[in-house]
Amino acid sequence: MTIKIEMRALGDAFTALSEQVKRNGKGGDFGSVLKHAETRQSDTAAELEKYLKMSPEERVALAMRKQLGISEEEYAAMTPDEKKAVDAQIAELIKQKMNEAIAKQQAQAAGLKSGVAF
Repeated sequence: MTIKIEMRALGDAFTALSEQVKRNGKGGDFGSVLKHAETRQSDTAAELEKYLKMSPEERVALAMRKQLGISEEEYAAMTPDEKKAVDAQIAELIKQKMNEAIAKQQAQAAGLKSGVAF
């Protein structure tokens, strides 16, 4: 059996262990640190897999909800009317970002026509 441990997760596990020792004076062994790192890494892998299975629309909606400060759990707990309001707010934000991008492109195109570089 091969175990691959992400060094960052292992470092985080050691940090957590040292904090635990500071709090209650009890030490931990390397096995518990390794198990913590493996658990954290598998949680991260599961989170990545879930994200990769999302459609592009779901990814955009998730990113926009995060921008609005709404977690997945908070969104899932909302009533249908609340979800509609959030979705409308997201649609408005997307339109605003698209309009800003179009305006920027038009300004760049106008600058190129007049010989001004951006």
